[in-house]
Amino acid sequence: MTTAVASGVLAAVMEERRVSRRQYAIIAMVVFAAALWSAWGTEFNIPKLMEGLPHIYALGERMLPPDFSILESLMGPMIETLEMALLGTTIPIFFALPLAFLAAVNTSPSPLVSVVVRLFIGIFRTVPELIWAMVLVTAVGLGPFPGVLALVLHTIGGLGKFYYEAIESADPGVMEAMQAAGASRFKVIWYGVMPNVLPVMMSSTLFYWEYNNRASTVLGLVGAGGIGLALTHALQDFRYPEVVTCLILIVFILVIIDRISAFLRGKII
Repeated sequence: MTTAVASGVLAAVMEERRVSRRQYAIIAMVVFAAALWSAWGTEFNIPKLMEGLPHIYALGERMLPPDFSILESLMGPMIETLEMALLGTTIPIFFALPLAFLAAVNTSPSPLVSVVVRLFIGIFRTVPELIWAMVLVTAVGLGPFPGVLALVLHTIGGLGKFYYEAIESADPGVMEAMQAAGASRFKVIWYGVMPNVLPVMMSSTLFYWEYNNRASTVLGLVGAGGIGLALTHALQDFRYPEVVTCLILIVFILVIIDRISAFLRGKII
């Protein structure tokens, strides 16, 4: 009897593995076919890349050695970039937090409000900060201000989504107990929800601070200030040693910020 049961279990396990292997094989073939289709549509061409290697090598020779004499003049744009990222992360907190409580199903005053607020959050998050910057540079002119606004708009959407997902994952038992005890909505949110979700929110905010430091270096490509603008000018004037110096400084600063962010997230979580 025991042997028959064991044989049946073994047969079921083997059959499940065969089905899983078949599913994995189908998925692999679909992914491979999609990759081939994408390569054909984007004119991905390895021989063409090999033909261009001498030109890449020649460009590399023109870029080296880096021109470190401009480092002092890059400090101002680099600080401006860091300031853009800091403002682009802190200002959205004051908008994303109330929007998140309106968007979360368990704290929203009504399902309709939740749907509408989620729609706005989705719009802010879906439009890349580079597109926001292009629009805002046209509206308010060149400089770091449109870059800050672009980061603010995109980050409101990003943090809003992270925040309302954290709120919806909060322990419902605490909220129900406080509501049963007659606590007001504000007290339920402040004492029942916030202590549970605050570490996740802080971690998400640090992630976006790190992300915005990278994004702010790119916004200069459309005239939104910072080190990216200095990099753009160097590229346009074919001052390749200065381009390399800008890239080295950007990578150096971003690595430091990445380490700081990882350290702080580790302390919070």
